[in-house]
Amino acid sequence: MRKRDEKKYTQIIDSVTELILEVGLSGVTIAKIATKANLYPSTIYIYFADKEDLLRQVFRYQRHNLQQYLGEKIGLVSTPAQQVQIYMRALYQFAQDQPRQLATLQQFLDSPLLDQLAIPPVEQNLIFPELQTVIEQGQTADIFRPIPATLVILLINSDVLQYAHAVRKQLVDPVVQPLEQLLELTATWLNKTK
Repeated sequence: MRKRDEKKYTQIIDSVTELILEVGLSGVTIAKIATKANLYPSTIYIYFADKEDLLRQVFRYQRHNLQQYLGEKIGLVSTPAQQVQIYMRALYQFAQDQPRQLATLQQFLDSPLLDQLAIPPVEQNLIFPELQTVIEQGQTADIFRPIPATLVILLINSDVLQYAHAVRKQLVDPVVQPLEQLLELTATWLNKTK
């Protein structure tokens, strides 16, 4: 049996990511992956049990990269209000710097196939424990309104990702309508008034 090579593993993950963006999640096959990665199909089975295992690992790999990036940024500041703002900035920056990774994740999240990949429901979203903890700490400290943390995260993610998409498509000029305005709007509905 051949040894696993980390470069090949990443090459396969990257090839699947590109394929998903080209042909959609349902259009991905082992043969197409092998062609895209310039490997024999049998090589793919050294790294993955089957197509479902491969897709599951691609989703987890991309989700982990995003979660790790956001978690590192949240850790740079200390108060819940600052952490929410840095999270929003980091999510926006990730969307600008890594649009293909984010688009791949979105394809998974929008697909009924996600349920078939045996990924626990708790992982089938972009609700990260770090931000959920920050929201709950802010609510406990009476900084944030008592809105369910998952709803807060969904609203923040939706707003930031829509803004990033609009900037990328040149529907919004970030100089005229900067991210700061979105941060202020979020603070308005999230923060408790004193």
